[in-house]
Amino acid sequence: MTGTRRYTADLDLMHLGQQIHRAERVLILTGAGISRASGLRTYRGEGGIYADTEIEALHHAHGLPDSLPELWGFWGPRRAKISTAQPNPAHLAVAAFQRASLRDGREVTLATQNIDDLHERAGSPQVAHLHGSLFATRCYDDSCPYRKNPDTSPYAEPPHCPICGSWLRPDVVLFGEPLGVDAQWTAKRAVRDCDLLLAVGTSGEVSTAAGLIRYAVDVGALLVTVDPAPEVPASFDVHVPLPAEQALPALLS
Repeated sequence: MTGTRRYTADLDLMHLGQQIHRAERVLILTGAGISRASGLRTYRGEGGIYADTEIEALHHAHGLPDSLPELWGFWGPRRAKISTAQPNPAHLAVAAFQRASLRDGREVTLATQNIDDLHERAGSPQVAHLHGSLFATRCYDDSCPYRKNPDTSPYAEPPHCPICGSWLRPDVVLFGEPLGVDAQWTAKRAVRDCDLLLAVGTSGEVSTAAGLIRYAVDVGALLVTVDPAPEVPASFDVHVPLPAEQALPALLS
């Protein structure tokens, strides 16, 4: 790699789109930036959820179970807000690309760090949620099998498990917790075999994304990032410095 190339012109995007469509095995990795145009806040950067250090601290697993009331107080009411958000053109472009790839015999895997359900509502036929789903609820006791998915109840305080009586929690991955086995396996298998990794709306600095990006470098995949940030990690071959809802319809149509 001779340095990250920046693609902004229509001709550049057309050429890059052709490269993406020629790839036989693609891993699409999405972060909070893809949902920004749907009215959902990102986590880091200006206006991000974690700009409030107390909210960030709340999302560390070492605070459990004492932090469950605050955790539900934060995420419970937000279930309703996210439920009313609509998939934007970026989600729709990813879903259409996945469906077309299925018809054409290409392998396109979607792995997201997001806990919203906008990819599913856009029509994506496969989504691996690396950080879990806000719209699933499980028992705090890992030995209990209770899990409700989907669950949109806007709990403002911890509900009790109907099986064992313990607390219930949102089925999201907190700092210090392992990723879901199935989602992790799906993403690692995809990156092992991919010709191209397309990262959308993620800085690539969180350990989940960073590990997949490093692996993609090792296997020789073309690394493309769509992110309006002026600078991105040097591991990317191509940087499209545009919002996802503007770039993806051009790249994936």
